[in-house]
Amino acid sequence: MKTLPKKMGLYFIIDGMYTREFEKYTRMAILNDVSVIQYRDKDASQQTMKNNALIIQKLTSQSPTCFIVNDIPEVALSSHADGIHVGQRDENYLKVRKRMPNKIIGVSTMTLEESIESEKLGADYLGVGPIFVTQTKTDTPPPIGLNNLKEIVDNTTIPIVAIGGINSQNLESLLQTGVHGVAIISAILTAPDPENEIKKIQNIIKEFNEK
Repeated sequence: MKTLPKKMGLYFIIDGMYTREFEKYTRMAILNDVSVIQYRDKDASQQTMKNNALIIQKLTSQSPTCFIVNDIPEVALSSHADGIHVGQRDENYLKVRKRMPNKIIGVSTMTLEESIESEKLGADYLGVGPIFVTQTKTDTPPPIGLNNLKEIVDNTTIPIVAIGGINSQNLESLLQTGVHGVAIISAILTAPDPENEIKKIQNIIKEFNEK
């Protein structure tokens, strides 16, 4: 089983809301050294998710890229994904950990209190946000902003992945908080040239880390 790199950099969420070309984007991510791919497909049936997850897993298994499934333990288990990401309202973290003792488990948080509690429970990383206004979800609460993100980074020890409205324009200001990874969806999947957008994001991260 793969382990999560502490410096994750780009955490690319391939979301069925924007594309059905899961194989294409997985290959693109692997070719451009993306550390983590998450497969999210809120409106798909569980069987469809399992089929798509198997395609992604087959490709990522031959690469260093970690493969995370969003929300559904059955999909993560049946596809032999490296891990799963669960929200505060998804299946209880401890139940998921019991079913997947050796897999990577990330937890969504918004507040310092939630973040500290999730770390104490044993989460491997936290997905914190939304940081900025996002159109990817319709039910998102107000953005927490960079100051609250930095407070969470400074008061936890596990990797923090920021999510919500992140793009190449606001990326550097976000990296200055010390965050370990940036989850990006629509800025890549709706770009005129998605691969070029991945390269641009990877270059910003690389140049920031070399300063």
